[in-house]
Amino acid sequence: MILWLLGGIAGAGMPHDLGAQEPTFIRGRVLDRETRVPVAGAFVGLTRSDSGVLTDSLGVFTLGLLRDFDYALTVESLGYRTMEVVLNPTAPDEFTTILLPPDPVAIQGLTVLVDRFERRRRTYFGSVRVIDQDRLLNGGPGTAYDLLQRSVPFARPCLRANEDLCMIRRGREQVVRVCIDERPAFAGARELEGFDSRELYLVELYDWGSQVRVYSRWYVDRMLSEGRSLKPLSFGC
Repeated sequence: MILWLLGGIAGAGMPHDLGAQEPTFIRGRVLDRETRVPVAGAFVGLTRSDSGVLTDSLGVFTLGLLRDFDYALTVESLGYRTMEVVLNPTAPDEFTTILLPPDPVAIQGLTVLVDRFERRRRTYFGSVRVIDQDRLLNGGPGTAYDLLQRSVPFARPCLRANEDLCMIRRGREQVVRVCIDERPAFAGARELEGFDSRELYLVELYDWGSQVRVYSRWYVDRMLSEGRSLKPLSFGC
């Protein structure tokens, strides 16, 4: 009993475990510094950390963190300069507006890349459907695999290979071919479960979904920085 009491007294004077602390939330929005237009899909996270959130179609974000952390944030978005922001300690009680400076060179490169996507789609003679940024950001939470199941008519797990998705065409089961960042999905369509649908930049559905091309924001940013070009559709993934 005495040892138990001593332990309780000692524990009362010790600082609380960080894991037991309740998180606080930083709420705000990201706007284009020049036009004041909301920047949808911008990444907002703690500096020196890979964790963060994406802004919605109105540029709004809610980021949870522990009160003992400083409020140093990093904001990134395609077509803009990466920005580091140190907020005041009163930030949890305020609504923060972050004005992100555009990068003219990056914007020009992104415009060229979008034109290349459109030109490549025009060379295809079948049906093509595009899921763009607005739909990806407004589609709600979920994985890219969930998005694919909603977007491809009659898609279902294949009978012989459950990791793939299949669709019935002309009375036969046909595997949905999935390309992720210009490469085949080696683990099948289930590989898309590792992607949040809101982290994608673009999804292209060819021939009612018999072929799906998925592009992550990370890959598009890499294409812009390295000057990569798109493969012709005839080359495959």
